[in-house]
Amino acid sequence: MAITSIGYDGTVDETEWTKLMGDAARSTYGIVGRNDWKVTAHPTLSLGVSVATGSGWGQGVYDTSSTTVSLSGASISSGSRWDMVVARRNWSGTGGVTSFAMITGTATKALPTRNSSPGALDDQPIALVQFTAGQTAPTALVDLRVWAGTGGGLVATEILARDYNADVGTRMFINGEDWVSGLNSSGAQTWIRISAMASVQLYALGGALLGSGATNATQFMIQSGSTVQTTDGAGYGRITWPSPF
Repeated sequence: MAITSIGYDGTVDETEWTKLMGDAARSTYGIVGRNDWKVTAHPTLSLGVSVATGSGWGQGVYDTSSTTVSLSGASISSGSRWDMVVARRNWSGTGGVTSFAMITGTATKALPTRNSSPGALDDQPIALVQFTAGQTAPTALVDLRVWAGTGGGLVATEILARDYNADVGTRMFINGEDWVSGLNSSGAQTWIRISAMASVQLYALGGALLGSGATNATQFMIQSGSTVQTTDGAGYGRITWPSPF
């Protein structure tokens, strides 16, 4: 395994500084490219997965893996189990070491307990892997990676990625939905889905009522959700749009 790291003990040159401040400063955890550290089923290893090459960061450390890494899960005698692939950062001693590891989980599809002590030992979730008794290959893979842009906010492909990026104020775009981590009325952290604006095609614009809408139909924006209002005795009522469009 060949993983080079920036951010442990030691000096940082100008090029390394740009990586720390250009990428690792954007978010607590992140991956550089869409295929970096992607987890796939290993073609021959029993209960095995492969972690692709690439770069990522977590808790102020920027890592680059130059070789594909193979991991295998513990044996399973019955049922199924969800294990988690992580990038493990260990700050102990002089310098530090980043490696990929597999955390044994349970039958519940959820992130198992992980190390979360930045500066000592910390795990960055990469993927959930389902193993099933009697099967040598993974029966399911859940991508937990996140990407961060220069404009702020995170992008993920799976809703479970929210579970390790829940700091209040975090904004995450997942499969067409925009989420923000906020506080509920009791002051506890909660995820709030931001109402999305969606375009709908109106029928009969340039065509008949039957069949599909006309190809030249104007796309109108509508606000999602619904509301029911009761008018007063004079028949007056008002609806206020929660956000302009």
